[in-house]
Amino acid sequence: MKRRRLYSAAPAAEADVRPTLLGVVTLLFLLLFFLLGTSSGQKLAVIGLHVGTADGLAPLPHAGLVKSLGVEIASTGAVTVRTVMQTTDISASATSTEQRVQPIPGRNGAVDRPALEAALAAVQKADPTQRKATVLPDDAVPTSALISVMDAVRGPNGTRFPEVTLQDLASAGAP
Repeated sequence: MKRRRLYSAAPAAEADVRPTLLGVVTLLFLLLFFLLGTSSGQKLAVIGLHVGTADGLAPLPHAGLVKSLGVEIASTGAVTVRTVMQTTDISASATSTEQRVQPIPGRNGAVDRPALEAALAAVQKADPTQRKATVLPDDAVPTSALISVMDAVRGPNGTRFPEVTLQDLASAGAP
């Protein structure tokens, strides 16, 4: 009669204990629900960023060719378009600018709006990315002339220079 041995000498194959891909995905799926269930949608902190203060740094200049645009209105209806542009001369430095002044005489004591719109269209053609303009009226300019000039600066449907700033001509020199 043959006896069975209780302990065999043959090594038994061990079970594969490495995690399967399905187990890892299941664990990540459960952790995702745990994370979503325990977190809230509220911000923990808000960082305020202020580039400059009243006595601090000035805002950065516009990166296009036109650095600033000012439209001066006289009480006689004459308008002066002052443009500070980056110099495009090949021998100029990268930071050199030039000021271009284009006087537009009034027509019968009123603003020559077609000539003003043509001058502003030329400035916009030189730098289509410029959005800011400053209107500098004289103290005796009628409100209707001021509104007409501001409408010409904004352009059709507010697409020419939509960010218009109104500034007193007496307190500000050139824009």
